[in-house]
Amino acid sequence: MLVAAFATWRALGVSELLHIGTGYAAQQTCACVFISGRTLPSCTTELDPLARRLLSVDVGSNEVTARGIGLGAAVARYEPGFGCSLRN
Repeated sequence: MLVAAFATWRALGVSELLHIGTGYAAQQTCACVFISGRTLPSCTTELDPLARRLLSVDVGSNEVTARGIGLGAAVARYEPGFGCSLRN
């Protein structure tokens, strides 16, 4: 059963999808909060309910972090004049 679960995990590319999803959530939320000037609750209505709980915003450092269920995280940082970009 464990081998089948691992094979399915690899075949579906779950880890790659989590990496893409966390990057998307971090980037979109960064742009929404720091460029559009919207509030975090307003921005997170556009995300999946699970993604909403995995986000954190650090206003002091202009960063948004999206965590991927224990499998890494993506950090988007806002730089005035340049916009938001993923750090990793």
